[in-house]
Amino acid sequence: MKKYDLGVSALLIVLALLMIRSSLTLGAAASGTAMGSGVWPAMLGVLLIVLSVIMAAQAALKKNGAPESAAPFDFRSAGMKRMVILFGILLLFAVLIKLLGFYIAILFLVPAVMRLLGEKRLWMNAALTIGILAFVYLIFVLLLDLKLTGGLLFG
Repeated sequence: MKKYDLGVSALLIVLALLMIRSSLTLGAAASGTAMGSGVWPAMLGVLLIVLSVIMAAQAALKKNGAPESAAPFDFRSAGMKRMVILFGILLLFAVLIKLLGFYIAILFLVPAVMRLLGEKRLWMNAALTIGILAFVYLIFVLLLDLKLTGGLLFG
């Protein structure tokens, strides 16, 4: 498990650096606010680096001969399959944001993740999706005066 922890830590640090680099192109401040659209992703990237370094340090301080408290990964388990499906959903979400914009992409993401987690009630999926859209619109668009991406098709 030590090598997995170190490998995942390194991968997450690279991902966080890419996230920070990408957030620098979004702008630091919006009109009349202290926060721009690039501030939040950059803060999350820094947090991801800090947590990844902590995970790497914990893995490095483990004794090599110490017995593992957890069993190794079972790549055929139902949980691992759900994780792979979730990764696919998030990848598709990123593509949809680029093509169709945030609002349409979130209409896909929330119900897909809820379904993956076992929520089958249609009204619950609809209510949560509408609630998240309303929250994002109120906070980011109305309160912080940020423009969310419209995608390539809706520019």
